[in-house]
Amino acid sequence: MKVLIVEDDVASSSSISDAVASWGYRTESAETGELALKKIENESFDLVLLDIFLPDCKGHELISQFKTKQPDIGVITMTGYNSRDLEKEVRKQGILFYMIKPFADNHLRNILDHIDKKKMNM
Repeated sequence: MKVLIVEDDVASSSSISDAVASWGYRTESAETGELALKKIENESFDLVLLDIFLPDCKGHELISQFKTKQPDIGVITMTGYNSRDLEKEVRKQGILFYMIKPFADNHLRNILDHIDKKKMNM
């Protein structure tokens, strides 16, 4: 499974990428929404780990564009600034999971492994 990690905090992005790669998944990273869209246009991904608050946009506003370019792509959103209204708005976009930072690596691994198994059984 190939995962695009869209996170503007370089340390967080690196940590998530290292963990995801250590579990056997391929990773790419993008620090902005604009860069994420370029990567989605040029490469195929199975999953996006998407920070909701990016320097150039609200990440959840990218979800429909991701799905237009790659209809089967799965999206997991991440945020450190949660509210019920935000979560409701983001969940309407058809995401797989809504994660609140900080989260435990093993929690993310369980989610990725579950998604990977579902994809293999399709």
